[in-house]
Amino acid sequence: CTSCEEHVKHAVNELPGIVDAQASYEEGKAVVTFDKTKANPEEIKAAIDATGYKVTGYQLAENLSH
Repeated sequence: CTSCEEHVKHAVNELPGIVDAQASYEEGKAVVTFDKTKANPEEIKAAIDATGYKVTGYQLAENLSH
């Protein structure tokens, strides 16, 4: 649902270093862009888990653009 997506996005966006957070209930996934010097995947996972949703895995993608 839309409010579920917003709940997850809000929780993640409260963390320092988050550049962007998108969540899709329909796809069952979230995409988070973050500054790796200020945030880490475990903190993001914990924030999502705290909303009552569970992270079952994640994939890191390196931004190679300059």
